[in-house]
Amino acid sequence: MRKKTKLFLVFTLIGTMVATLSSGVLAQKPAIPEIPKAEVVFGHEPYMDHTEYIIGMTKGWYEEVGITILPRPYGKIISSENTVAVLSAGSVDILSGSSVLFLGAYKSLPPYKGIFWADIFQGYAIMAQPDKGYKSVDDFIAEGVEPKEALFKAAQQMKGKKFGYPTEAAIKGFIFLVLEKGGITLSDVDTVIAPDAKTVAMMIARQIDFEVGGVPARITLESKGFKPIITSFDLAKYAKPSPESKELRAIFHDGMVALDSWIEKNHDTMLRMSGVLARITVFMNEHQAEAIEIHRPFLNSAAGTNITHEETIVIYESLDPFIPFDQQWIWYLDPDNPLYEDNVHGSHIKIWEEKGLFKPGEVKPNDVSIASENYKELLYLRDDAHMKMLKTQRLLKKAEEKGVTGSDLNQVKDLLAKASHHSEIYNYVDASRFADAALEWVNYALSQ
Repeated sequence: MRKKTKLFLVFTLIGTMVATLSSGVLAQKPAIPEIPKAEVVFGHEPYMDHTEYIIGMTKGWYEEVGITILPRPYGKIISSENTVAVLSAGSVDILSGSSVLFLGAYKSLPPYKGIFWADIFQGYAIMAQPDKGYKSVDDFIAEGVEPKEALFKAAQQMKGKKFGYPTEAAIKGFIFLVLEKGGITLSDVDTVIAPDAKTVAMMIARQIDFEVGGVPARITLESKGFKPIITSFDLAKYAKPSPESKELRAIFHDGMVALDSWIEKNHDTMLRMSGVLARITVFMNEHQAEAIEIHRPFLNSAAGTNITHEETIVIYESLDPFIPFDQQWIWYLDPDNPLYEDNVHGSHIKIWEEKGLFKPGEVKPNDVSIASENYKELLYLRDDAHMKMLKTQRLLKKAEEKGVTGSDLNQVKDLLAKASHHSEIYNYVDASRFADAALEWVNYALSQ
């Protein structure tokens, strides 16, 4: 009898303890997240589409997510001829750049990845005299012409006209593709082969009808009102969505690149850096004038150039459009779009397969970029944060209706505010963490 009584008392005690614990009376208060501190050695190349990070650095957006950029205050400038050596040596943690531009050195570099993109470089363009009635591809499409026919009509305008271009081999591929779209060849135009400086001067003097040159030539002419009638982007945008499309070789995604060895140890920092870049691209679109007045002086100082406000507008709107986060989905979620990352990266890999550097299929797009993975993870974290914030708000209302008051509910409100703020600034890593904590705290408050 005594034995049964003792067992009954033991089980009763255990039951009481379980009930007490489950009621939350003895539950510990949840943790309050903090954003960890991190240092990132950052390298900019001295180009407009590689220095937009200065906007976030100037505005304190990196510090807001716990990141200190080194060397202080704005990182370091890396000349284009030194990028391979700098990346290989790990002299920077993150380098502005494009993963496809390192393909030629792929076998000599440590494993690397593109981690997030901000824009698509689309540099080449057939420039036309602005007052002779020439129409662009977009003009024809606006009139209801189908894209293939629009490309044909735009290129046909060059037939029998004076066309200036430089001797550089790199630009020939673009020229041949444009003429092919119009069903013509170089023999159908009156060619003037000369350096960019001369063809630009001839365009300004109205001595030639059309011109194509390097990026500075395009910026100069477009800022003076000359008209791009066919661009690299036009060829790419209406190309077959496939790595086999040669039209995609004239464009590429630009953003941030890092070695695998850094990425593996700094996953959340990488996502926070990506979030700041997303915030920058939105700002550049919504507050262009302010962005330019931060961005342009920094670039001119770094590169020793004298790019004007008007020329910067050309770069922002035509040469290197910076794409906001919510519009980047076509790069990662739409394989039927020519600009889908695997299509563009695959087309550049094909170049090196043709040159014999890679065997067919030896290198794949995901061998040189995890931007798609990161974008999808950021989307997941954003949606996770929003779902938990909504759930917390419902429970918070329930708690207030039950008459729950005190510091615990104030803590819930503070965490909700932080989750909302970090979601608004594209820091979805910490938005999700604060939303998690807010949900834990409101459940804790209800359990007391």
